Amino acid sequence: MAVLTAAVSKARSPQTNQLTEPEIGDVIEGRYELRREIARGGAGVVFEAYHLFSRRRVAVKVLTSQELYNPDSCERLMREARALTRARHPHVVALLDAGYFGDGQPYLAMDMLEGRTLSGILTSRTRIPVADTIQIGRQLCAAIAQSHARGVWHRDLKPSNIFVAQGSVGVETIKLFDFGIAHLPGEPHAVPDRKLTQHGTVLGTPEYMSPEQLQAQPDVDHRADIYALGITLYECLTGSVPFEGTYGEVLLKACTQEAPPLSAHAPDVPEKLARLIAKAISRDKNNRFSNVQSLGLALMKACGNEAGTTNLLGLDRDPKSDTDRWLDNKPAAPHSLAPAAPRRRFARAPYLTPVWVAPETGPAYVGNSEDISHGGLLIHAPHVGDNGADVLVRFALPLTGELVTVRAISRWVRSARTNGATGLQFVDLPDAIGDQIDAFVTALDRAIT
Repeated sequence: MAVLTAAVSKARSPQTNQLTEPEIGDVIEGRYELRREIARGGAGVVFEAYHLFSRRRVAVKVLTSQELYNPDSCERLMREARALTRARHPHVVALLDAGYFGDGQPYLAMDMLEGRTLSGILTSRTRIPVADTIQIGRQLCAAIAQSHARGVWHRDLKPSNIFVAQGSVGVETIKLFDFGIAHLPGEPHAVPDRKLTQHGTVLGTPEYMSPEQLQAQPDVDHRADIYALGITLYECLTGSVPFEGTYGEVLLKACTQEAPPLSAHAPDVPEKLARLIAKAISRDKNNRFSNVQSLGLALMKACGNEAGTTNLLGLDRDPKSDTDRWLDNKPAAPHSLAPAAPRRRFARAPYLTPVWVAPETGPAYVGNSEDISHGGLLIHAPHVGDNGADVLVRFALPLTGELVTVRAISRWVRSARTNGATGLQFVDLPDAIGDQIDAFVTALDRAIT
């Protein structure tokens, strides 16, 4: 328990004139009350907040305490605000407000989304069915086409920056976010700002960066986004990316080799879909689609011009959820696309929040939840411990943001390319905690039906 307490404690400066990271309960700009932490990265932290006047739930993004004095990080957050304003689209997370609070700390206020990241879904499922992959691609093409038309190139498109959101009528929608290193009109057509890549820092994830980006060529353009989208669709269908390894290894492979044929990993994928993805991820940008509209049209033809929606969150429409695999004490088969028979014990809902896990033996680790039910949590983390381990798990309750610690058992564990997944089943869950989880799941279910 001491490990968990230390992991979640905030380091506050004894100097009153020193910038500090906001905490739960703080009010930003006199109107955004921070309720709970949703996600934390290397430079930023996202909170669920409550607008005191409109009573609207929003997501507020601020810098971590380590980055508050980094002018590059401050600029990147304001860049994101400008990019989101230009790139506004139904499939791009909506910016509601931006500015500075306190002694000049930047913040963004965005739509509060309910759902899961595409990277989280891939960690649990490994592969995504063809029909869902096509709809992901079509929705992203629509968003990126409008973004490009307004002079914004994302430059960091990957599954962890793609969100599968549950709409107000139960229809899933794809949302693109994290425009922190986007190209904006009037800027040089080059890799992300030199001033933002000092000290040897590489902005972007190599596996999704085009060869011209990896080589820092001066003429990188919108086709880098087409390449990244193609790699993302490739991963959805196969469960892997064409080139893996360190930055140098990926650079060498991507700049000297064509990607392995998609059919080598997923022979069940239709040939015309495999061909269009191969075109999107061509090593030579001149051989890719000339614009994202062309890629979107090709995807439309691949599904017979029929519009459709995805079924990725696995709520009541899904035959079997990731967390319900606890009942089998094992994850789904890595390459199985066929749904299993329903055996749900507890209703669940998407729920994103940092989670601290301390096993009885072995090191403690920090991960992120993807969904929650009365039965337990689905956790993603680089290290997820051992199958069958007894653990203490600490997380924020969904309605109040209160940090609680409960016992759980790791019912299944699987490793993925960059992350791991585990299903944690609660043990002797206190009634007060279970009641709040049930109230959250029920409220979300009513909101989308």
